[in-house]
Amino acid sequence: MRFGRVKRRARLFWLGCALSIVGTITVASAETVIPWDEAEKHVGEDVVVEGRVLGVRCSQLSCLLAFDPTLNRFTAVVQAANFKDLPPEKLEQLYSGKQVRVRGKVTQSERKPEIVVRSPADITLTAGERHRDRQERDARREQAEAEALERLATVLDRLADVTDRMAAAVQASQAPPAPASYGEPQPRPAYEALRTVKRGMSATDVQRLVGDPTSVESSGGGWTTWYYGYGRSITFDTRGRATALVGFPPP
Repeated sequence: MRFGRVKRRARLFWLGCALSIVGTITVASAETVIPWDEAEKHVGEDVVVEGRVLGVRCSQLSCLLAFDPTLNRFTAVVQAANFKDLPPEKLEQLYSGKQVRVRGKVTQSERKPEIVVRSPADITLTAGERHRDRQERDARREQAEAEALERLATVLDRLADVTDRMAAAVQASQAPPAPASYGEPQPRPAYEALRTVKRGMSATDVQRLVGDPTSVESSGGGWTTWYYGYGRSITFDTRGRATALVGFPPP
């Protein structure tokens, strides 16, 4: 008995699936899709017209979606009463240049066929167009993300450069000043002894007061210059008398 009930339930399940498939096929076959340039042959019929919207022309009374550049053949019409759901400023953006399907009854106005579009459900992009739209949106999003990352990288590079310069400036400000160089330092004589060195002194007197020079430089004509540490120097003339003192305190 239990096995019989299971078989009946299985038959009912598959019967329901079959009816669903048949219903879907019936609905699909009831939707007649025709190309836009054959709409004039189906005046008075509920059909689906497929074609590419070449442009949108709007007035205060209506908007016409043209499938022919002359507007003398099939058009989809959005009347002012439906501008709330289908605003004119978005029709161009949403449908111009796109492959669409328009659903409704084909009527004749001024000797040309048209379908009045009353809601967004009456006009939709084809599956291929939706796929291309998604691809374009994805490409635009990826490009925007790449540009944003590039701008961020540029900002970070500039920030790193500024940080490096600031760190170098701080390091330079904290470094001790380099000591002044005056050549090889010599034992510093007493200050009073330095003050006693005067012009006209002999080389012997100078040597007795401040000691031997670090170096001696001879110039033409018998002139010589003695160099001491700390930037001091004495120049002697041909008679051996001090004529110029550099770095010595005044008497």
